[in-house]
Amino acid sequence: MATAVAPKRDVETVPETASKTAGPPGVRWLVIESRLLDDEQFLVVFEKKHLKEARKAHPGKVIYFPPEVDELYRHKDAPDYPQFLKSIHLVKKKFGGWIIPSDSPLARRLEATKKPLAQGGHRHGTATRGKQVG
Repeated sequence: MATAVAPKRDVETVPETASKTAGPPGVRWLVIESRLLDDEQFLVVFEKKHLKEARKAHPGKVIYFPPEVDELYRHKDAPDYPQFLKSIHLVKKKFGGWIIPSDSPLARRLEATKKPLAQGGHRHGTATRGKQVG
């Protein structure tokens, strides 16, 4: 599963993986209309150097980078995929942020910074009975 990171709204907070997938020559971003998102449009920006320009050209649209799309596509066979996709999109729409693939070095750094729970503590999310989450 992917980890989401909330950004300050500037280019410097974009994960390094965002610039690793260039689009077709001369194409800086695409406007996508998704049936799974009730025909809502969003942007796929190919390089972070075009992020500010894309935001200015399409204010209010949710922005994805190709590695984020790849991470979401990895889960396409899940039985609840449409709802999963809508939930992720809603979080990005409301809070911003970037999807960090679980195999990314950044995701591993985020996991390493989590502090263990104190005895009797509670962490929201999925847990396995008898095992600590974190």
